[in-house]
Amino acid sequence: MKISDWHDRFVLQSSWTRDLRNFIFSKVNTQPGQSLLDIGVGTGALLDEYVSRGLEVTGLDIDLENCQYAKLRPTASTIFNADAHHLPFKERQFDLSATHYVLLWVHDPSQVVAEMARVTKPGGYVIAFAEPDYHSRIDYPEVFQDIGKIQNRSLAFQGIDLSMGRKLGHIFRKSGLKDVRLGLLAGQWRLPERDVFEKEWDIIAFDLGGLVPVDEIITMKNRALKSWLDGEATVFIPTFYAYGMV
Repeated sequence: MKISDWHDRFVLQSSWTRDLRNFIFSKVNTQPGQSLLDIGVGTGALLDEYVSRGLEVTGLDIDLENCQYAKLRPTASTIFNADAHHLPFKERQFDLSATHYVLLWVHDPSQVVAEMARVTKPGGYVIAFAEPDYHSRIDYPEVFQDIGKIQNRSLAFQGIDLSMGRKLGHIFRKSGLKDVRLGLLAGQWRLPERDVFEKEWDIIAFDLGGLVPVDEIITMKNRALKSWLDGEATVFIPTFYAYGMV
């Protein structure tokens, strides 16, 4: 996919968790002028939102192309191309440090959270806004069950931890963070809409590519679309969040 396609994918993912971010920001008493380190900033899908809150944002991503794209955002902040396992910042530098769909991708999530705690000021918060647990997914009817199994194979091949969600609480607690809170993103679905299906299918089709012949993907899409428009489809991937005080 092109970098602009990845950006669209990240924007779609961020829309799923917008209400959750609002909830967590209220719980940690976020105030304008605070500094936030966005680890795994990606293409900058969340920069506009963070800046609109009055936060002073620093972004970091290991992918150089992502960083270059993020710098093109109208609200572009300082962006670093670096490894989250070894953050290039001094201790106690930020009021908040946060990830969003990131820990499932990293080699050692415990080390990343420890690094987040290191660079966060005492009394500040380390936040993981969203970490899915693909091994606990619910897919219905049969066509979506078939899709879910293949998508999980693809994601595992790409290198993610399919069980990261269930591990999140333990990772945060053993990092030494105080008053750790763990929760699950509540689901709320709109009535079936064609445009919503098409956007989400683009993600599915990318994950299926290379594992399923093109003609079979088209057949799956047609079956899935009928189920979707009939209001029959259910796709639920439990997505966990956690936050704790330094």
